[in-house]
Amino acid sequence: MEMHVPQLAQGLKQRGHQVWVAAFPGSPLFNEAKKQGLSVFPFSTSSYFHPKQLVQLTKFIRSQDIQIIHSHFSRDLWTIVPALRWSQSRAGLFLTKHIGTQSPKRDFVHKWLYARVNRLFANSEVIRKNLIETHPVSPKRVETLHLGIDLQRYRPRPELKKPVRRELGIPPNAVVFAIAGRLQRAKGYFEFIQMAEELATRFGQAYFLLIGGASRGEEKEAERIRERAASSSAANRLIFTGFRSDVERIFQAADVFVFPSYAEAYGLVVLEAMAVGLPVISSNCDGILDIVLEGVTGELVPPKKARELVRVAVRFIENPKLRERYGRAGLRRIQEEFDWHHMLDKLLLQYELVLRKSQRQSSL
Repeated sequence: MEMHVPQLAQGLKQRGHQVWVAAFPGSPLFNEAKKQGLSVFPFSTSSYFHPKQLVQLTKFIRSQDIQIIHSHFSRDLWTIVPALRWSQSRAGLFLTKHIGTQSPKRDFVHKWLYARVNRLFANSEVIRKNLIETHPVSPKRVETLHLGIDLQRYRPRPELKKPVRRELGIPPNAVVFAIAGRLQRAKGYFEFIQMAEELATRFGQAYFLLIGGASRGEEKEAERIRERAASSSAANRLIFTGFRSDVERIFQAADVFVFPSYAEAYGLVVLEAMAVGLPVISSNCDGILDIVLEGVTGELVPPKKARELVRVAVRFIENPKLRERYGRAGLRRIQEEFDWHHMLDKLLLQYELVLRKSQRQSSL
């Protein structure tokens, strides 16, 4: 989500709109927005009720005549909604939910907050259903809006396959399985290593890329994954890249993308892998079902089932044409359904509809 917001802001700016990114000073989102030359509003909310920030936001809304506020963190509504009420602003308010909610939010305070939200987006169908079930909102105000992919950045570049493999120490004739994401158990890294051990004993050409680093506070969990890999019988075939800002380039070295996550609200990295032409083996859960078409763009297996990963991976090793067919179909699906520019068009249309409605009401 953090990197999606600057991308969205840049897209809106390129379409001619004046945009500010509201973010906690010093946060990765704040720093990335500054790095990209975006206008930034310091939004220092550390709790649900933050009087000083409320006053500052109210003044900012008035002084800049803000017309649209799009929040990507529901807790921020506790500051945004009072600021809009206080400033008597008719600005359109949008909320995108990126993760599910466990406990219902139907008390009178949440009803008051969500009554001011004009439109709610969910990044996948499972999140849309969760949002309707747990929040005081009408299904008519909730829409699934998939995050899109920049197809200029993420695209097949076969000319990079050999040089990237050479850089990573992978033989040119290897069949390479890649996993990407934070180094944590729930992403399925232990199952991926189990799969690698089984395949390495049967196929001399099988190699395995592990792309990602530890998130703050998860260093010990990441270290356990690294220790498990170091003691593995497939240790010499397991290649850790650490966090990479050029993941689209590293993907060019792979033949298959594996995503054995235990639960996933969406799975943006799966889109990225498909956009570079990789077939997918993924868990059959949650938001992944919006992305991967089983038997068309890849294969789905139950979470935590390393044996199932092995079964499908063997098919992929033994049948290069199957990999190619799934890869081509996946790329086509991304181009047709998940293009970043199409997503931005849909979002701008929703902004316009809310603004027109607001203008009609103010003229009455």
